[in-house]
Amino acid sequence: MHLFTTASWLKTGWWLIGLIGVFSLLFLTIPQIDLWFSALFFEQVDGFAHGPDAIFGVVRNILMYGLMLVALGTILLLLRNLAIGKRRAVSLNVWGFMVASIMVGPLGLVNGILKTYWGRARPFKVEYFGGDKIFTPPMVMTDQCDVNCSFVSGEGSAISTALIVLGIALWANMTATWRAISMYFLLPLGLFGIALRIITGQHFLSDTVFGALYCALIIWFFYGFFKMSDHLNDLTWSNFKKDMSKA
Repeated sequence: MHLFTTASWLKTGWWLIGLIGVFSLLFLTIPQIDLWFSALFFEQVDGFAHGPDAIFGVVRNILMYGLMLVALGTILLLLRNLAIGKRRAVSLNVWGFMVASIMVGPLGLVNGILKTYWGRARPFKVEYFGGDKIFTPPMVMTDQCDVNCSFVSGEGSAISTALIVLGIALWANMTATWRAISMYFLLPLGLFGIALRIITGQHFLSDTVFGALYCALIIWFFYGFFKMSDHLNDLTWSNFKKDMSKA
């Protein structure tokens, strides 16, 4: 069953572009939204008091290492799939889609370009929250940060990408139990991980919003490029085991 026809795939792309445009206009017109939202988690005496919270740190580490395993695992499985050749049960398109989405989105655009060159200072470093840097809107390049900057959220982008990509590749073949686990545990955990970046003063709301939208647009492109609508039923446990057992 196809998730997207060509028409609906194009419509989804325009929706994503439209959302990026709407949020860009919103945050450029009312940039104080970022300050107001971050201020909800800021205290005059303790600052972003949840920053050193041990439980939050554990959740963050679980997500970070989990994301690393997903990225490394998909790359290794792509290489394995290439080695199998035409005997493969899972289409090369599936692993290509996953690897391309991860490499171009979170690694390439987000960490390689935006966080390196955009120059936006993190919330805890701006004057409004006791720092010495100038607050700037998300869509404006600046010089308030030299490296590993606020725009956009790297972890937020990676979590969003993982949730979308794995959902596309696995959802059609999931059992009811795994769908329930995904909807009521993994999805909330991922969203909480994204929220943590705001709660602890590491990112503004707009950093997470645009990180997710930019990566979703990249995923949308690769969904069409790799013709994923024809391969949504490929990644079954049975097919996966067949490929892993081949010499």
